Amino acid sequence: MLKTKINKHVPLPKETPAFFCGNCGVVSLYAGNICNPQGKLKKVDWCGSKDLPKAKLCKNRVNNDRYRCTNCGKAAINSALLCEPEKMPMPEKPGKLKM
Repeated sequence: MLKTKINKHVPLPKETPAFFCGNCGVVSLYAGNICNPQGKLKKVDWCGSKDLPKAKLCKNRVNNDRYRCTNCGKAAINSALLCEPEKMPMPEKPGKLKM
């Protein structure tokens, strides 16, 4: 079996529909991955768009992996919805003491 080190990201087409969260502004391919689905938009309306606000940290879904676009700063649950995704760090859990 041939081993390669190719890690090329392949974004979804610009017309791909995605759900957006009314609480934090993140997008996802599946409504069940966000806490307050408010409707659908297309990837072209999200990644690279300067008129929509950047997503905030979601307090309701703290265990979801999230990705941020290094070009426009928008966030998504699915990395394929972004043109240049970068995994976001998980938030610290409330009540956790720093030492």
